[in-house]
Amino acid sequence: MKRSRARVGVRWALVAGLAGTMIFWPSRAQEQSRDERAVRAAYVFNLIKYVEWPPQGGELTIAFVGDAETGGVMASMLGGRTSDGKNLRVVVSPAEEDLGSCGLLYVAESRPEEIRKALERVRGKSVLTVGETDGFVREGGMVALVNSGDHIQIEVNLEAAQRSGIRISSRVLNLAVIVRTAGNGGN
Repeated sequence: MKRSRARVGVRWALVAGLAGTMIFWPSRAQEQSRDERAVRAAYVFNLIKYVEWPPQGGELTIAFVGDAETGGVMASMLGGRTSDGKNLRVVVSPAEEDLGSCGLLYVAESRPEEIRKALERVRGKSVLTVGETDGFVREGGMVALVNSGDHIQIEVNLEAAQRSGIRISSRVLNLAVIVRTAGNGGN
């Protein structure tokens, strides 16, 4: 009888422990996601230091298109800060007509049609385009911050940047994978 109660007690402790883990697991996942968003914001902050735009004023507007939570992290981490002498302003979910007046467009969108639509709005303008999907630079984006195992890999479409009059420092290019636009011979 005592053994039976002991087994039930051990089983109950295991079930309770597992249930407790399951209750807290989503918050750990949310925390990890928030941390990844913060890392991406830090990449953007530092990337600005290694990019040359055609002459512009002392403010750099970052337009953010995509997941609102990621946009909120970007806005809270970057808005009001200064990078390379530029005052940063973040606009989350800007109107389509406002995309062309920004200096950096960050696309946190995974649907190819939405990515193409955002890129089309800034085509031919001196807007650095940054995304986070594997195919972003192949679709014509300039810089992608993609997951590669347990770190973020930088991919650069140098042709797209050059067509827009944007120069990316060799310091970034040495760390990046250079990718060509789809239809231009691949990698």
